[in-house]
Amino acid sequence: MYLFGTALLWSFIGILVRANSQSALLIGAVTAIFMALFILLVGRPVLRVSRLIVLVAVCNFVTGTTFNFANQLTTVGNAIVLQYTSMIFVIVYQSLATRTLPSPAKIASVVVAFTGMGLFFLGDLSAEGMLGNLLAVISGATFGLCFFLNSRPDASPMVSSLISCGISILPIVYFAGDLGSVKPFEWGLMLVHGLFCSGLASVLYAKGIARTNAFAANLVCMSEVVLAPCWSALLFGEVFRWNEFLGAAIIVLVIVGNLAYDAFGDGFLVALVRHRNRERA
Repeated sequence: MYLFGTALLWSFIGILVRANSQSALLIGAVTAIFMALFILLVGRPVLRVSRLIVLVAVCNFVTGTTFNFANQLTTVGNAIVLQYTSMIFVIVYQSLATRTLPSPAKIASVVVAFTGMGLFFLGDLSAEGMLGNLLAVISGATFGLCFFLNSRPDASPMVSSLISCGISILPIVYFAGDLGSVKPFEWGLMLVHGLFCSGLASVLYAKGIARTNAFAANLVCMSEVVLAPCWSALLFGEVFRWNEFLGAAIIVLVIVGNLAYDAFGDGFLVALVRHRNRERA
């Protein structure tokens, strides 16, 4: 339930940003203030700084900023699906770090996933939509780097999030003169985003990941990929075009298949073949 709560809260971020007419940088700055307060008061992390922690913080900042812009330039569905290619980018980072080629199955996963990603850039796509999709891919790349770096024993995800909030707050100096034009409704959107969809979600994720295995955790959190486009369709009437739907299906199937392979190895494939053989018999 902790992890599903996390995915549910995360799934609302896209529509909260989409419904806000303010700049993505201003949204990120105000949201970061509320998130930082939540982390300090509820998370209470042990404060320490290292190059790794700061690097993750910068990656967090880039991830959040590009994702906010993506949600304003392209559809919420496109933004969330393309961001979830982060799991595929992790394979690339692992190979670069170890200087070894991934297994044939991993290579196939990367190739097929990037093929699915390419489908989002086909068809009658405006320059704005193209830029939004590209920013969503960048968000996925840096999001994957966050996952990869946070897996190191000397990482501190909570402190990195706090430093990232500090970086995100800096642009508020530039937008100080515009704060008076922010509507009460938009303040409410950013309050909900910062306290609940970011702050509370991070606490729920920490509790959930400690109570389940990585495969189940990732699979449950991937429900966000289904939920976010649903909210977008209900509120804004956004739907996938044929190429986007096909690309999304390919990416989701590759990610789920890769997670299953990581969890069960060849045993997963053997069990699947045996199940199919029993069905045919």
